[in-house]
Amino acid sequence: MPRAIPPQLSLALTYLRTARGWTQQDLASAAGVSSQVVCDYEKGTRRTLPRETLEELVARMGYAPEDVTLALLFLGGLSPAEQEQRGSPEDPSPAEVRRARRIAARTGLTETSRLYGQLLDLGRARRVEQARMRAARQWEALRRLTTAQRLELVERSPGLQHWALVELLCAESVRAAADRAESALELARLALRVAELAPGEEAWRSRLQGYAWAFVANAERVASDLVAAEASFATAWRLWRASGAATRGPLGAWRLHDLEASLRRDQRLFTAALDCLELALAAAPVEARGRILLKKAYTLEQADQIEAALATLEDAATLVDGAGEPRLRWGVELNRTLILARLGHHEEAEARLPALSELTLELGNRLDLARMLWVSGRVAAGLGKREEARAAFDQAKREFEEEDANAYDTALVSLDVAILLLEDGHSAEVAVLAEQMLAIFRSRRVPREALAALRLFYQAAQAGRATAAEARRLLGLLEEARRREPTLGSEDGG
Repeated sequence: MPRAIPPQLSLALTYLRTARGWTQQDLASAAGVSSQVVCDYEKGTRRTLPRETLEELVARMGYAPEDVTLALLFLGGLSPAEQEQRGSPEDPSPAEVRRARRIAARTGLTETSRLYGQLLDLGRARRVEQARMRAARQWEALRRLTTAQRLELVERSPGLQHWALVELLCAESVRAAADRAESALELARLALRVAELAPGEEAWRSRLQGYAWAFVANAERVASDLVAAEASFATAWRLWRASGAATRGPLGAWRLHDLEASLRRDQRLFTAALDCLELALAAAPVEARGRILLKKAYTLEQADQIEAALATLEDAATLVDGAGEPRLRWGVELNRTLILARLGHHEEAEARLPALSELTLELGNRLDLARMLWVSGRVAAGLGKREEARAAFDQAKREFEEEDANAYDTALVSLDVAILLLEDGHSAEVAVLAEQMLAIFRSRRVPREALAALRLFYQAAQAGRATAAEARRLLGLLEEARRREPTLGSEDGG
């Protein structure tokens, strides 16, 4: 004869107790009652177990009231049907009633689990947003201080030692990398120190430090110290992977892949760089994909995969246009126009110039204007509009010189002017340009072969023997050397 089944509240107590690995005696001791009382509650024969008493008992084991609700939902699907008798032939059979209850219980558990996950995600997102807002306020105060003052304040202020400030300092390092490698490295190292001081579980702290090390590596890359950057990235990945795959948090591995791609590209390891970018694309949030595709296009161009670069720019344009970020849209338009001109599609490139010009004026940056004018000059030269090309090149050159731009930018636009001059027989002006280029390159760290080639061109120009063909060869050599130099100007300084 089957034994009587305890009430559901009693079953819930037994289920929750055994799930914790507690004995009846363990629970009795924690609740201050005898083990017989617990036994009677679980049997449900001599003592009735009210819901309030159940919640008080399981609270001793670390359960919340909602855990009781979940247990009852689960047990409801396993209990026998209450309706064993059918009132009419149309009433469901006991088997149908049991099946319906099980389905309802499973559905309830599924919906409860889904809602539970959503509530956790909402709470997590709210706390993340609050932490980031706090970090933004703290940075407003820190940015006014010197590097030494910032470090001193971070060392003695526990309120500054948290992950969101690490994330923000890393982002500021990236912004600084666009034109100030030294500042980028200072900010990345400050982020690393905050990560080292931040509280939390060891796995989380390891991940946070690995994240900061990746930005140290990026700043070292921008400073042209590729050996140090390689070592720092090794440290970044070691710490990140030591945190374990199960570690959750607002920091994503895609950012490390994204930054490493820049290092591999500067090392001329284009296949490895593209592999890193694919990993970044697979895991990055939608708002970051356009920028990553723009970097992929630039990497393909560096690898002389021009057609693939153009196709990738088209993919990037779709995402960037919807993102509402003028700088990214400008980057897509500039590179697309430049590649079209490089491929000899000058009419198509010319059709894109109005959009590029509008975006450039919207940004209001003189270096952006100089690069737009330079591209415009190349398009005009390709279409045979020599006076228009010369005017654009001359203005671009003035802007680069006034903004103290990268030596290659000034030299390359100067060579574009030299080609036009030599084709028109104005060798005396070319000699002046060559002398200016040589002076600029002597004051910068550039490859010896590029400097040697420029000296030969300068000597030929001084002797009146320079030709347009020689200027084009030098232009090609300097463009290749330019591609080999860690580049400035993109979001991560390259």
